[in-house]
Amino acid sequence: LWECKSHVSLFITHTTAPPLATMLPRFSRTLTINRTQLLRCFSTAPKYVSTRGGMEEMGFGDAVLQGLASDRGLMVPTHIPQFPKGAPEMWRGLSFQDLAFEVMKHFIPDSEIAEKDLKDIIDRSYSKFRSPQITPVTKLDESLSILELYHGPTFAFKDVALQFLGNLFEHLLASRGIELMTVLGATSGDTGSSAIHGLRGKKGVECFILYPNGKTSPIQEMQMVTVLDENIHNIALQGNFDDAQNIVKALFSDPAFKKEYNLGAVNSINWARILAQTVYYVYAYLQVTPEGSNEPVSFSVPTGNFGDILAGYYAKRMGLPVADLVVATNENDILDRFFKSGSYSRRECLETLSPSMDITISSNFERFLYHMSGDDSSKLQSMMNNFESTGELVGDQGLVDACKAEMKSAMVPDDEVLETIGEYHKRFGYVLDPHSAIGVAAATKTGTDAKYMVSLACAHWGKFPAAVERAVGKEAMDDLVPPEQLAELDELSQRKYVLENDKDVIKDFIVKKLA
Repeated sequence: LWECKSHVSLFITHTTAPPLATMLPRFSRTLTINRTQLLRCFSTAPKYVSTRGGMEEMGFGDAVLQGLASDRGLMVPTHIPQFPKGAPEMWRGLSFQDLAFEVMKHFIPDSEIAEKDLKDIIDRSYSKFRSPQITPVTKLDESLSILELYHGPTFAFKDVALQFLGNLFEHLLASRGIELMTVLGATSGDTGSSAIHGLRGKKGVECFILYPNGKTSPIQEMQMVTVLDENIHNIALQGNFDDAQNIVKALFSDPAFKKEYNLGAVNSINWARILAQTVYYVYAYLQVTPEGSNEPVSFSVPTGNFGDILAGYYAKRMGLPVADLVVATNENDILDRFFKSGSYSRRECLETLSPSMDITISSNFERFLYHMSGDDSSKLQSMMNNFESTGELVGDQGLVDACKAEMKSAMVPDDEVLETIGEYHKRFGYVLDPHSAIGVAAATKTGTDAKYMVSLACAHWGKFPAAVERAVGKEAMDDLVPPEQLAELDELSQRKYVLENDKDVIKDFIVKKLA
């Protein structure tokens, strides 16, 4: 398309070319358009709409502040901008921060956030990471590399997006003269601490985080409850993560409450989080491939709420040479069952060694289904309405086949998690946390024809010492030194509020805190 001289004739069908078809959702027949019009469609910043079709198009800033759409859908771009000619190869050698600017600017028009301001937001967001590479890649053998996403303030991959989101929120509020935003989020472990550390002390932001009481790792909880800034409020909910997520969605769906308290989202329902995560796929690609190779790379992604692997899908849509995307799940396997059998149905939530993935409804899967349905909001809404009323989502065979064409999947039970941690520690002297071990094990299970496989390491092993000790043994564990910041957490003061699993109880708590 870049080489065409004047006009282009296209015949687009969702069956034969779903990625191209969904780039141009309004076209469903043969058409001839001017080259300039075509390139503008692919290169200009998109607007944003709800997956369920109940909202008008809006700009980037409005979509970020919107969080969850008022029709309970998720905000998605109207089209996926394409890498400029020569990318990603021409970005080889850029710092993570400079690469983040080159990727994100295609989704954020200069008219909304000036380029100098976007660069400043990005630079400040990654100034506290312990590695100068931000997300370094460690090569274990000729084919397998580990993308280390745990070098941020809370030792979890979500810092990459939430440090950015915290600074983005602050900029958007200040530029619009908004005095207060009430950030409301649910966490199965890592989102909460990353959000809290990204938002602590931010002017004009009050942050309420719900997490399942007693169902995170002790360190995950301490990383939240030891933050005593006045704008941080930790709610230990008497339920599981799905209960917390349902309460958050219910409050966002209350128009009067959302408007009065100006609710904002930090969960991966917020589009800005997905956008920020696309960057490290491009960065990893440039680290593992030789200069000028254009070799496709496969990625194995530990997956709970589907946000992380969705970012990889968008990176591929933008033009990153990706071979396979592997959905790696624990025994809460709603996603693996879908990719194996086409069945997407809720089951009881199991407690596993990977608590951040103990999720039975993957919110971001809705965005993926929307795209696989040809950006058809009415079709998506019908499926989601059925799922919310029956607990089962039924898609036609064409939809299932389209999804399988984009991703593979594997489920990794706890015994295999422990086996993988022990094996990789013995073979390479490398310590995986339980979530990261699921990615590595799934990569082995599914295999790939690509020369390079990158498995995402989502958290530092020091956040899950009990599981690691079971895997490597006490003697080996005694030789492992956890990060000082984690080891000192239990000496700090704590504050949390244990509340009932009830939407109205949570609502009343927020109202009283903001009074």
